[in-house]
Formats: sequence, structure tokens, C-alpha cells
Amino acid sequence: MKKISFLILFSSLVVGVAILAISRDWQAPNLKLSEATHVNHSVVAVASDNRGLGKICYTLDGKIDKQSCVNTDGSMTYELSVDLSELVDGEHEVCVVVEDANAYFPNRANQCQSYLVDKIPPKAVLESATRYMQRGGGAAVFVSTPESETNIRLTVGDYQFPFISNAEGTRHFAVFAHPHDVEVADFKPMVEIEDLAGNIRRLLIGTVTKDRIFSKDILNIPHAFIEKKSLEMLNKEGAGKEAFLEMNQTTRVDNLATIKSLLSSAQGHEPLWKGAFYRNLGAPKAQHAEHRTYLLDKVEIDQQTHYGIDIAGLAKMPIKAANDGVVIFAEYLGIYGNCVIIDHGGHVYTMYAHLSQMDVSPGTTVAKSQDIGRSGNTGMAGGDHLHYAIYIADVPVEPSEWFDQAWLQTRIDDIYADFKATE
Repeated sequence: MKKISFLILFSSLVVGVAILAISRDWQAPNLKLSEATHVNHSVVAVASDNRGLGKICYTLDGKIDKQSCVNTDGSMTYELSVDLSELVDGEHEVCVVVEDANAYFPNRANQCQSYLVDKIPPKAVLESATRYMQRGGGAAVFVSTPESETNIRLTVGDYQFPFISNAEGTRHFAVFAHPHDVEVADFKPMVEIEDLAGNIRRLLIGTVTKDRIFSKDILNIPHAFIEKKSLEMLNKEGAGKEAFLEMNQTTRVDNLATIKSLLSSAQGHEPLWKGAFYRNLGAPKAQHAEHRTYLLDKVEIDQQTHYGIDIAGLAKMPIKAANDGVVIFAEYLGIYGNCVIIDHGGHVYTMYAHLSQMDVSPGTTVAKSQDIGRSGNTGMAGGDHLHYAIYIADVPVEPSEWFDQAWLQTRIDDIYADFKATE
């Protein structure tokens, strides 16, 4: 009888162990440490387990006696921030161990990784910069760094302007703008240099800017104009407010996004221009950053800002490149009609719009005053003229400055000469 009881007990135990083995979660939690090699004040470890997590602990440089632990309370995902602020700069090892929520037989995962702790911001010197500029205009700056730095940028509010750097990454040059919609009181051009550990050095450029009043205009829109342009731009009939707004608002937004994407993704290289930019012949008809109010049947229907200048001359007059560069865009672009954009290096670009004819294509190298097309009235143009704009990065600026050799020399080219001086 005792033997039978023992066999029953033993069989029950075997079955219980088998059930436990089958039902038990044998999967270790997932654990991932930050892949960065350089860090400043902390690193992050992310742990996860679909049945819940238990305890997560970390040690620094193998010092078990200083182990720090956190109870995750069964969370399926937990992000642990490992504090490194008390460590001296240099190489340190971080080890993390995490358990799942199994109370009796927890599964564990562990990971160790070495990091170079660096809490010192990069060093930099603001060598030279444009001293005076105007709202809506351009300027330049030259910054040097004792060590190679690749993550350097210039910001004006929400606007960003990229640098070009020498081969060693120690000398950096940027052309920047005072965007027309940034108030003088808010104009604070800032250089930011971020090292591999995430430390940031900031330098405020002391360029003094002058406010200006931008022109305004009121345009009466004929129904016949809307009808003609609706067929050209939208490929549908329409002569009223709805059709006009689709072109002047919706299409305009799309076109500006295309330009911004094109210019912000263009590869930066050193300036190609030589001397003042050529101004195409003709009379000025509209100014940069001009505020326009549109009327239909004497009723206001829209307001927009005009970026660039309009130049009117003879119909279908030859249009010439403003300076040496490379064509990066040549196709129909909504409100701008047939449009050519040239990259002049240094993140400076010129646009030629409303053309009746384009004689260049993307990739074409052009020289100053070389014919690139003919003026026209394609896009949202009421008559034959050239819409000309100049961009710094993806920000449109006052074109007339760049026609002036003295302005270009003292505001831009002298700063670039400093940048190149000791290379």
C-alpha cells in the first residue's frame, strides 16, 4: 500500500514538474543599451518583456557594492537612465541586469558596454562676421574650432543655416539671413556646435541689424486672368474665387514646400560666384517681401507675401544667369511657371521664374551672364516679366544687395577670405 502511495505521489510530482516546465516562461527579457560611444551625463537602457518585468539593476566599472536597482512593478517596458554625472571624464563600463516578473524562477538578461564620458562642451572662436545688415538681408560668419567638428549649425529663431567646413573640420563658414518675418528684437543669430557626446557650445553673433518697412500692393484680379491660369495650372475651368484660391494658396504652399525641400537637401560646397551678381535688364515692378492684397470684384479674397523681385523688359527677352553655378532645377512649378534654380555654392541660390523658354537642365554648369532661357508669363504672371529671387539656404532674401559689389565684398566675400586665409 505504501509503495502504491509513493508511486502515485511520485507520478503527481513528475506531472506537476512537467506542467510547470511546459507553462513556465523561459524567454529572457529584451535589453538594449545606448549604442552611442561618447556620452555626457547619462546613458539609457531599455528593457521589455511581454509578461512583465521585475527588478533592473546597473553597476559602473564593475563595482558590485555600488549597484543601483529599481523595481519596475511588472511594467512590460522600462527605460532606465544610468546617471554618469559623478564620474570623471574618460572611459567607463556600464553593466545592466534585468529580471522578468516571474516570482520564483526569474529569467535574466544582462549587457555591458564601455562609454567615453565627456562633459566638456567643444571649444570655438568666432573669428569674424558681418558687422551690419538689414532685415530681409544677408550676412556671413567664420568660426574656428581647435578640434574637428562636424555638427555645427547657425540658427535664427526657427530658421537654420548650414556651414561649409575645411577638410580638417576646424574652420567653418556660413552665409545667413535676417528673415523678413523675424522682428529686430527677436533677431539673435546663434552658432551651435555639438560634439559626439551631445555637449553644445553656443556663440551669439554680434551682427547689428537694421529694421525696414516692406512695401505693400493691392492687386485687382480679372476673372479672365483666373480663367486662363486655371486652365494652365489646374487643367480645369474656373473663373471665380475658389479657382483663384486653389492656385494662390494651395498650389503656392505646395510650390514653396518643393523649393524648401530642394534647397535644404542640396549638398553644400564652397562659393562659385565671382564678383557682384548680374541683374537682368528691365524695370523693377515688385519688391522683395512685398505684402500683397488681392481683390476680386473689389472684395478682398486673399493676402500673400511676394518673395523676390519682378523685372519687366522686352517680351521674351533673354534671361541670363546671375553668376557662376550649377543648375539644380529646371521645370514647370505651379505659380512660378517655367522655373530655373541655380546653385552658386555657399548655400546661395538664385531663381528665375515665369519663363517662356528654358535652355538649361539640371546638372548644367553655367557662367555669369550666360543665357539660360527667355522671359514669359507662365504660372501666376499677368504679363511678360522675370521673377528673380535669391535664397540663402531655404530663406529668400533681398536680391538687390547681391548686385552691389561693395556690399558683397564687405559683407560676404571678406568673411570668406578670412575663412580661406591660412588653409
